[in-house]
Amino acid sequence: MKVDTVRARFEQTAFDYDGLIPRLIPYYREQQDLIIQLIPFASNDRLKVLDLGAGTGILSALVLQAFPQANVTAFDMAENMLKICQTNLSAFGPRLTLQQGNFAADDFGGGYDLVVSGLAIHHLDGAGKQQLFHKLFNSMNSGGILLIRDIVTGATPKLTKQYEQLWREYIKGCGEDDAAYFQAYLEEDIPSSVEEQIQWLAAVGFSEVGCHWRYLNFAVFGGVKQ
Repeated sequence: MKVDTVRARFEQTAFDYDGLIPRLIPYYREQQDLIIQLIPFASNDRLKVLDLGAGTGILSALVLQAFPQANVTAFDMAENMLKICQTNLSAFGPRLTLQQGNFAADDFGGGYDLVVSGLAIHHLDGAGKQQLFHKLFNSMNSGGILLIRDIVTGATPKLTKQYEQLWREYIKGCGEDDAAYFQAYLEEDIPSSVEEQIQWLAAVGFSEVGCHWRYLNFAVFGGVKQ
């Protein structure tokens, strides 16, 4: 991961992020709604939750709302993202803990019942993703749930190219500069296919591994630590 480059981009875009992201990511809100629906715990369960690459705290907020006894650690490398997360989620008080760091290298704690991650893990290469999945598995309690939404490649280079072109058309149709965002994607992001990431999750010990949702080069997938 190009840590300094990625951190700088997110420090710069933090203050416009929540308004911008639905114009860059198709079905953005539908993805996060599905993530909440896929969490199998009772609403009153006392959950310890990690939001990996939490950004401005959108997934953290949804989890805290849906599970009033949950406590969430929002982990992100960008200080400005965490500042906005703290402001946006101030009503949740001590149920929210902020932690700044690089999840590829830094400790993000353990004992988690639920780990969610939105649009973050694609900054790691294949080896980095496999190391992170192993680290996540070890950080979770038995029965813990992992849910990832991320940008991915197609199963073949031809499909990837087709998905990327349709994605650019979506961005342009929302009034944004698709060329600029696509160039940043090429420079900073290292997406992997859903197919290989599912294999990697299973290889480190996750069960019930599968892709829950897919549209072009975006997917929601995950597994369970038995």
